[in-house]
Amino acid sequence: MFSTKKLFLMVLLFVSFLSSITYSQEIGQIFDSKEADELFGPVLEKMSINADELRAILSSTDNKIMFRLENNSYTILGDNRKLLYCTDNFIDSNQVFHLYSKSKVLELLNKGSEQTVILENRRNVFSITVGNYTLEKGAPCPPNCG
Repeated sequence: MFSTKKLFLMVLLFVSFLSSITYSQEIGQIFDSKEADELFGPVLEKMSINADELRAILSSTDNKIMFRLENNSYTILGDNRKLLYCTDNFIDSNQVFHLYSKSKVLELLNKGSEQTVILENRRNVFSITVGNYTLEKGAPCPPNCG
């Protein structure tokens, strides 16, 4: 039989393993822009940001980045919902943001290789387009603030 200490250690290792898998998963998927339009519908609202400006904002967070586009303004949050950029006054009242892995946004910037980044609201999703590529499948925060 296992001693209580060994059982506790095994459970702790298992939980640690599961959490490392959960937190190491990338959030977001890059599509060809035409495919994104077919899968997720037309863009209903959009605003642009310079790619170099977005890269500078990304340097202020370690793992996650969150976006919210509403009423012709956008807000960008980093890890732990830290405010990184806002085009309007921002008061965090637990609004839902669209969470992506920093690495996926950087991949999109590199793959799209354009200077203009388009933040987009579609009917039920938020997307980011650079050139001919669109980043979709973000996670809503809350509840998935990772």
